[in-house]
Amino acid sequence: MIARILFGCVALAWLPLAAAQSPAPPSVSSPAAAPSAKPPVATTAPSTGDEPFQPTLGDDKETIAASEKWLSLLDDAKLGPAWDVSSKILKSSVTRKEWIKGITAARKPFGKLKSRTPERFARSHSLPGAPDGDYSIIVFETVFANGKKAEEQLIWALEGGDLWRVSGYFIR
Repeated sequence: MIARILFGCVALAWLPLAAAQSPAPPSVSSPAAAPSAKPPVATTAPSTGDEPFQPTLGDDKETIAASEKWLSLLDDAKLGPAWDVSSKILKSSVTRKEWIKGITAARKPFGKLKSRTPERFARSHSLPGAPDGDYSIIVFETVFANGKKAEEQLIWALEGGDLWRVSGYFIR
């Protein structure tokens, strides 16, 4: 169904997400700045080299903030720019033209945004149909001006070890 648009990954089964209401991976200051957005440096104790990187709550909050900014591109019908700043995973699975057509059709029944609230957040190193890597998954409960409600799921993937980009979007 078009209402489930995945930016790059094959059908992604829903993961039970931890209810940590925390932010988005990349720190995006504005939609125009999104292509060069980099995640914040985590504030942790000095590394001995043995410990795995552990994102902080601050990193998560920035991920949610970046997600809201990226979703505002969709809300403002700036679908091409949203695709432009998305991950290689997404771009390899759908052309810009197909993306614009699919998102337009998927979001049309919902109308204009009234409110959006982050509900669930999780991190994962593997997702069905996607290569292993670092992912952040954020679910928003969204209400539209016409009274319709939807769940929006946004998936961020870490590219090149330091750049977070959107790799998946679903609206149900």
